Amino acid sequence: MDKKAFILGMITAFSECVAGGAKKLALSPPLTKEDLEAAGEEAYTIIRKHGLIVYLEENRDLPEAERFYWLVITAKEPVLEAYQKLRRAGFSPARSLAPFYEVLSYDPENAVFTGYDAYKDYFPLT
Repeated sequence: MDKKAFILGMITAFSECVAGGAKKLALSPPLTKEDLEAAGEEAYTIIRKHGLIVYLEENRDLPEAERFYWLVITAKEPVLEAYQKLRRAGFSPARSLAPFYEVLSYDPENAVFTGYDAYKDYFPLT
C-alpha cells in the first residue's frame, strides 16, 4: 500500500467532513517527519482548497522516540482556539480523545471503524 496516497486520501476525507459540517475539527493520522516531507504540501493544498484552516502540531506529550506530527483541520478559528486551550491545559489526543469530544463533535457511542483505524493497522508508529 502506498502510504502517501493513503495519507492524502485520509486528509481529503477529513477535510470533506469538516467542510461539510460533520465535524468541527479533525486530526490527521500521525505523521512522521518523512510523511510530512512526502505529503505535506499536497495535504496543505487539499485542506486549503476546502477553505479550511490547518495547524501543524508536533505531539510532544509522548517520549521522544514515540513523537509524531499531525495536522489539525478546522473551518473556524474559535474551534482551533478551543483545541489549543485544551492542549495548554495538559490534555493530549494521543492519550485520550475524551476531553476533545465536544471540539471534535465526536460521539463515542456511535463510533465506527474508520480509515484512521485502518491507517494505524497498516502503518504502526513503532
